[in-house]
Amino acid sequence: MTDPATQALAATLRAHGLSPSAPRLAILRWLAGHPTHPTVDEVYRALHPTMGSLSRTTVYNVLHAFVEHGLAGKVHTEDLELRYDGCVAPHAHFKCTRCGAILDLAEIPGNLARRVGLPKDCRAQASAVTFWGLCPDCAG
Repeated sequence: MTDPATQALAATLRAHGLSPSAPRLAILRWLAGHPTHPTVDEVYRALHPTMGSLSRTTVYNVLHAFVEHGLAGKVHTEDLELRYDGCVAPHAHFKCTRCGAILDLAEIPGNLARRVGLPKDCRAQASAVTFWGLCPDCAG
């Protein structure tokens, strides 16, 4: 019998229309425990030692499915590196220009498009707000 935490993760996957395979469970557990906005390679390197049959392609496919089913978000950085975010609520990010860390900031207001004055007849479908600077570790 599986532990309650694994059962809860499996229920979350099912609730989002995904079957709870071993790679999905492992990646969801890792993503929830590491709010670092990882790349596919970072997730792969973290899990491969304990899941020898795990491939980068599987990690990519699982993370892509998580995004499509609302379990993760994509974070695009200025250098076109794609990272993944376990927090799916609308929120802003801060990227450290020295160490590259990406931190979650406050929720983005629902009326942001109206507040920034989109041109007439434009309809925003999504938004991404990122600030750049030095994180507390690098600024100190």
